[in-house]
Amino acid sequence: MAGTLTGPLLTEGPLNRLFTLEQTGTRRWVGASDVVPLPQLFGGQLVGQSIVAAGHCAGPETVVHSTHTSFLRPGTTGSPVHLDVEVLREGGRSCVHEVRAHQDGRLVCRTAVASSAPADGIDHARTTPAVAPPEDSVDLRVLAQPDGGLGEFWEGFTAIEVRVAPVEEDVVPPHSATAARNIWMRAPHAIGDDPVRQRAALAYASDLMLMATAVAPHGAVTGHERTMAEQWWAVSLDHALWFQGDVRADEWMLFEHTTPMADAGRALVNAAVFGATGAPICQVSQAALVRRRPPAA
Repeated sequence: MAGTLTGPLLTEGPLNRLFTLEQTGTRRWVGASDVVPLPQLFGGQLVGQSIVAAGHCAGPETVVHSTHTSFLRPGTTGSPVHLDVEVLREGGRSCVHEVRAHQDGRLVCRTAVASSAPADGIDHARTTPAVAPPEDSVDLRVLAQPDGGLGEFWEGFTAIEVRVAPVEEDVVPPHSATAARNIWMRAPHAIGDDPVRQRAALAYASDLMLMATAVAPHGAVTGHERTMAEQWWAVSLDHALWFQGDVRADEWMLFEHTTPMADAGRALVNAAVFGATGAPICQVSQAALVRRRPPAA
């Protein structure tokens, strides 16, 4: 489905650093903090690190199949993240862990991580979207040039490469309030063959560009992140992922973003994720609190 766009993957990258956790006790870990300049800690980091922490406690025969994160208060960029893992259920071929992420003694989020051993069973999937491949899609930084560039958050951001396929504004799927936003993403550095880290990297990427889709029905232009940050305030409330099949986040992944509803300032955004071969690999749902900023005086 996706052709080769750039050269060989880099051997080191920020995700490898974030996902290398130090054990500090029984089912207790600490990880580095992202350095992206956001008012609060990037939620994708918290979800990804929670998956890695749970993976350290699960059996080697299991693989993560779903996560649900509740964001309780803003995290702090630059401060270490302490991850405490509790076994909620363990036995047979599956297990469920709850990961509590703390910073400076404050509970930031809770993530339920469910894992199971591979098994035979029913298998079906929707059709892969017919969109431009990554080599014919536009780099996010190029897309942002008419808006004066991407803005502070993206300065020096190298964890995920982002390309946007052309948007067909007049084609609105019945399950969305606006045309789908089809976004190609990949980690531009090698993640390795550990399926836990590959899923953690997908989870990190899954938190990108969702807010832009949430406000697309209200005039936001995809790629104009600077203007969006000036006009809108948004924060994630919860974030859920359901994985399937083999995940390679260091290969191109297609995220089809849609937003079926918003009410009282709370927006729901979904993403269907497909791997480089076109196979479905994940479903994402995020609820966010979104407010329009008052005009500058």
